[in-house]
Order: sequence, then structure tokens, then C-alpha cells
Amino acid sequence: MAEPDPTLPEAPAGRPELQQAAVACLTFPGLGFQLEGASVAGVETWLRVQAWSLAIDVGRSPEVVARCKYLALTHAHMDHAGGLGQYLALRKLYAMGPSTVFAPAEACDDLRAIVQAWERLQGSPFPWTLQPMRPGDELPIGKSRWLRALATHHVVPALGYAVVERPHRLKAEFAGLPPETLRELALRGETVSTAVERIRLAVSGDTRIQALHDAPELQHAEVMALEATFLDDRRTPAHAHLGGHVHLDEWIARAELLQGQWLVPYHVSQIYSAREALRVIRERLPEALAVRTRALLPGEREPV
Repeated sequence: MAEPDPTLPEAPAGRPELQQAAVACLTFPGLGFQLEGASVAGVETWLRVQAWSLAIDVGRSPEVVARCKYLALTHAHMDHAGGLGQYLALRKLYAMGPSTVFAPAEACDDLRAIVQAWERLQGSPFPWTLQPMRPGDELPIGKSRWLRALATHHVVPALGYAVVERPHRLKAEFAGLPPETLRELALRGETVSTAVERIRLAVSGDTRIQALHDAPELQHAEVMALEATFLDDRRTPAHAHLGGHVHLDEWIARAELLQGQWLVPYHVSQIYSAREALRVIRERLPEALAVRTRALLPGEREPV
């Protein structure tokens, strides 16, 4: 079960009946953040990085998702966006302040209308901003961190998202110089460092495998969450493609593109139990991928 954020109000914290069951919580040594969430294809998907106050999708809204200031919707299917009203209502109930919701631009008019209807039914407005996004758009989510929209290929307008940081690093030609020399160079107007882009996390949302080719962020992210709705011959890649999804066969066929430090298959179909899905992923992924894989499955805590 996800831990409550101690920096926010205590009123709902520690109440088991307000928490989602079987939440996955994945750790990535040395990266400074955890990825938690629940994702069963067609039922619900939500992901959260507590350290960044960021949630991605909200099929249902547990209290831990409501604690996130930023919510990025990959698309407007019910199992990914159906909890939007509850997310906004919980934030208002616990006086958590304004939130920003990012969503595909094509879906924003309808999402805004849905929320306006809920506001009328509630009798008061929600404090939120809806931010339309298109592939390549990038907006800040906190200090020195940005959210970038990625092109994906689903059956409705959809996006993936990447979390980007740009730390400054010393230029190679100045390596080894003492700090006082570097300060003198900087005072003279010399640029001694340069920004280096880090793709901390990339999440595909629901998509066909073409997104892996079109969004290099998915290939190179420190943590890449790529959907894997179907895992074996119970469904074919053609069947997955028809529904706008990815088959594990397509991961295996494109192993050379999966360059990131950690790989996270998620959005697994409900035709697999969590234990069965974990076994199939372990057995089918080649060793070079398996050693870098943590599957986001109900209740999962350990590496694959």
C-alpha cells in the first residue's frame, strides 16, 4: 500500500479504507524517485511519482493521486481519465490548492465540459487549470523539471509524457581545473558549463509500438514505462495493434531500441493474473532486457 505524503494534511492519511489495494511500488537505485500505481488494461490506470507531485492518468482517484499537484492524462478513455472529477473533488475537500491537468489538446473541450457539469452538480467550482498539450510541447512542473508531450498512436487522440531535467555540467575542456580558476573564468564571461538533458521518466500511455520509433525519449529514458497489454500467444500482435496496444513480442523484436536504464512493462490485460504475468515476462524477455525490467503489476515490489 502506498505511503501517505507526510508533507501534506493529515486528515485522510493512514485510513486503509481510503487507499487502493494492490498498488505497485517500484524502486530504481540511485535515481531518487519511486514509481507507484495501479494498472490493469480496461479497468484502471494511474501512476504517481510522489517526489515530483506528479500523477499520470487517473482511471480512479485514490487519495495518494489527489495529493499530486500535477496530473497528466494520456487520453480520455474511462480507465485512464474516469477519475478526473474525483481527483479534483478530493483536492478541494482537503484544501490542497490549485492543480494543473495536462491532456491531449483534442480532448480538452470535452474534458472541460465534463468538469463544468460536475461543478454545477457540486454547486461550486474546482480550483484547476486544464493545459492542452500536443507532441513536443513542454511545460515546467516544479523547479528545474519539465513535462514533455510525446507522439503516440492509439485509437483516440493520445500522448505519452517524458519528465525532463537539464542539470549543468562542466565542459570537458575545463575538467580538472581548481574551483578558483573556474570562478575567474566565469567572472570573465567564459561559459564553463553546459546544460545536459536527462530524460528521467518516459511513460507511453496506450499506444501501438510505432511510438517507440517516433519518441526517442521512450528509448533513452532512465525509467521507461511502455505498455505491454498482451504477453503471449493468447493474443497476437495483430490483435494488440487493432486495439491500439503493444504486445510483448514487439518489445522482444525491438530489444536494441530499449536503451534506458530501467524498463517498466505496464497496462497488462486482465486475462493474466499478476503472478502469471510476472512469470510470463520473466520467461519470455531476453536476459539483456530482463535484468533491467521491473513490471508494474498489482502489488509488485521486487525486480523481475
